[in-house]
Amino acid sequence: MDKVEYTEQERWLIEPKPGTAAAAARDFGIDLSLTVANLRLTPEERIKQLDDHLDGIEALRRSLRWISRSSERAA
Repeated sequence: MDKVEYTEQERWLIEPKPGTAAAAARDFGIDLSLTVANLRLTPEERIKQLDDHLDGIEALRRSLRWISRSSERAA
């Protein structure tokens, strides 16, 4: 895996000062590096990524319906 280089501005978010909202988010368990990675994307790339996730969710739903119907027939 490649080492990620952060800009000075990104480092402010990755290593937040105590008492900031970013520090609270980090302490809560939010991976701030993922936030930075998403902010590096263009709006179009973010929309494409969202569409890809929605397509995956829909595929999972179709699989669950298929499995559910198969289970009902077997019973």
